[in-house]
Amino acid sequence: NARVVFNVNYPSRSRALAPDAEEAARELRLRARAPKTPAALAAAGVPFAFSGSGLTAPADFVRNVARAVREGLSEDAALRALTLDAARIAGAADRVGSLEKGKIANVIVTSGDILSDGTRVRHVFIDGRVVNLDAADAPAGRGGRGRGGQ
Repeated sequence: NARVVFNVNYPSRSRALAPDAEEAARELRLRARAPKTPAALAAAGVPFAFSGSGLTAPADFVRNVARAVREGLSEDAALRALTLDAARIAGAADRVGSLEKGKIANVIVTSGDILSDGTRVRHVFIDGRVVNLDAADAPAGRGGRGRGGQ
């Protein structure tokens, strides 16, 4: 009955190390295995969601989920972890996580496969309402809500 929130802020080489310094084998294994963990969770039937805690660039979140797919996670399992499984783990599956009558309609429309490089977000709907993406790219106004915060 385990549920996991997996952080896609994968470990990286310490910036404190000199460029020619060797790393411990344990650290190298940890870095190599991290993107393979979601596939192992899916294979074991463990529900999981993704977190991007600590990522500095929002684009790295989707890029790192795509890396998990390249390392063996199915695209269907990745999308489920981003949507319905995330909602279930958060206890909100009765309101969000899938497109069903009576649920909040939060939807993005992309130019292609969401996990492919070069795919762009074309439209965003939050609670069924269109978000003006041009306004979302503008700096946060006095309301301080930032992207999409109309």
